[in-house]
Amino acid sequence: MALHQISQPEMFALRFYLTSILLILGITVTSILNVCADDPEEVDQEVVVNTTLATPTSPGEFNEETCSKEHNGCCNELYIGEEDSLMKCFAIHSAKMPPPGDSDTSKALKFLSCFVECIYKQKKYIGKNDSINMKMVKNDAEKMYAGRPKEKEYYIKMYDFCRKDAVGSLNIIKNTPSGKAMFKDACRPYLLMVFLCQADYHKKHDCPYFRWEGNRKDGTEKMCEAAKEKCYAVDGIVVPKSLSFL
Repeated sequence: MALHQISQPEMFALRFYLTSILLILGITVTSILNVCADDPEEVDQEVVVNTTLATPTSPGEFNEETCSKEHNGCCNELYIGEEDSLMKCFAIHSAKMPPPGDSDTSKALKFLSCFVECIYKQKKYIGKNDSINMKMVKNDAEKMYAGRPKEKEYYIKMYDFCRKDAVGSLNIIKNTPSGKAMFKDACRPYLLMVFLCQADYHKKHDCPYFRWEGNRKDGTEKMCEAAKEKCYAVDGIVVPKSLSFL
């Protein structure tokens, strides 16, 4: 059966909705982890997050070094994924999306978790016991980023970090009353935690040019897009026709 084609306005609405839920989830998760942390200094090295920010580049300075770092106003958006995967899973799960004005967070998280599960299923990234199959991630990266080695390496590194980070975070959260309530009806909470980690990975680690995205509201969208194009040129790469949605 053919899936309903998603219009551009629907995609923008989906982007806004997913970002809003992720922000709420991120704040909630951070709050729970902070409350549960007996000693902030004693963090498992396997899941520690590097919070060192990259040095922002100045307008007009585009070279291999500056293109590998944060660019002013271009690293504030959450990364959600490729438009193709989003469109397919939105077409499948749009009926489960809470109506506008519904303030029930549990419904929103249930939709998001099932939506995320769909994305990983589409990509065949789900391994045994709900783990992330890194072999499939690497194979997919080879195809998606053919001729774009930096993006391929970054993508694989992000997944490898987030699959481990999600284990530590989920083990803490699922044993708290608020965590149990939050994930009560969720589809595969572990995958949701991986997705949350990916969404702001570039904010806590390096934010290279291919993760630069602006915001229409802030008036940075065209500026970031132009900067990204210049950095693709620095690497001798033609700007891909289909870039990441966020």
